[in-house]
Amino acid sequence: MLCPYINQYPAGEGLLQAYLRESVARDLSWGCLVLGAVGVLMYALLTQAGLWLEGGLCLGLGLLALAAAVSARLLPRLRAGRTKTGPERVGIVEFGSRIRVTEGAETFWADYDQIVRVKRLSTLSVLQLDNGEAIVVANGGFTRGEPEHFWPFLEKMMTCHGAGLDKKTPERGGREQI
Repeated sequence: MLCPYINQYPAGEGLLQAYLRESVARDLSWGCLVLGAVGVLMYALLTQAGLWLEGGLCLGLGLLALAAAVSARLLPRLRAGRTKTGPERVGIVEFGSRIRVTEGAETFWADYDQIVRVKRLSTLSVLQLDNGEAIVVANGGFTRGEPEHFWPFLEKMMTCHGAGLDKKTPERGGREQI
């Protein structure tokens, strides 16, 4: 079967760094926004009670947390173009009747019904499998297929449970050397 979607992603340590930077920054920014809002609220309550020094400290910490939230959102976007991927290693993911991931001399096969979680970020997405493995999809790395039609295709294939398996590949996911 012809693979309707082929995706290339930069492999190596730079990929992990980019994923961690983006996902941690997003989670950190939400925490800082909450902390900043609490600091400003505490300032208002403490100054009404006449505790100006304590209110000023809460305001200062709240503003610092808000500045951290803004920088956590902006810095990953500014640094996104400068991610180092080491030697030009490229992983290729082919989405057909099954998912085939090739990185170097290793090939990884997976079925769509093995996907337990999809985490979408701005530059890449991660498909987590039930065996603890993960498949990386670079949002801007499609070399075949229209990217805007990929997510509906993936949802459809996940509900169909990978029908029409190719019998030349391992029965249910696995690795093989080329």
